[in-house]
Amino acid sequence: MRTLADRFVPRPDFASRHETVIDAPADAVWAAFRAMELERGVRGIGVARVLMAVRAVLGRAVNRGRVYRDEPSAFTPLAEEPGREVVHGIVGRWWRLGGAPNRTDVATAEQFLAFAEPGYAKGTFGLRLTGSPDGRRTRVVTETRVLCTDEAARRAMRRYWGMIRPFSGLIRKAMLRELRRRVAAR
Repeated sequence: MRTLADRFVPRPDFASRHETVIDAPADAVWAAFRAMELERGVRGIGVARVLMAVRAVLGRAVNRGRVYRDEPSAFTPLAEEPGREVVHGIVGRWWRLGGAPNRTDVATAEQFLAFAEPGYAKGTFGLRLTGSPDGRRTRVVTETRVLCTDEAARRAMRRYWGMIRPFSGLIRKAMLRELRRRVAAR
C-alpha cells in the first residue's frame, strides 16, 4: 500500500516504524491525535521531554554552551489525508547535537522535495490510521524516514542513528500509549 510518505522519502537511508491497535473508530483516534498535536505534540510526553533535555545538555557540552533549539515550527506539514494520514518533514544536521539549526527555510512540500544541498538529511514523520472492516478498531502506524543528501551526511547520520534510534523508538511508543490513553478517556 502506498503512503503519503512514499512521495517524499520513497527509499529512506534510515527508517523506523511503530504500530498499535486501538479499540475505537478511526475518527475518534484522529481527533485525539489532533488534540495531542495542538497541545505540544511529542514534547508534551514525559519520556520525550526527558530525552530532549538530555539532548540539550549533550548539545551544550559538545558545542561549548551554544546550542540551537529544535523548534516545532521547523517541522513542515507536507501532506495530509484528513482522518487517515499526515506527514511532516524537517531538514537538518541532527548529528551535530544542536550545533546546527534546522532549515526553517524549507517550508513547503515542494521545497522539501527539491532540497538537495549537500551535507544534510531530510526526515519525515508520518502517522497513518486504518480502520477495521467493522469500524470498531483502528491500526495506528507511525513511521520515521530519513534520506541524506550525500555520502558524508549518510556516514554522519549512520553514527547518529545508531545512537538515537532506540530513544526515538521510545518516544514513538510513548506517543502511541498516550494516544491510546486519550482515546480511552474520551
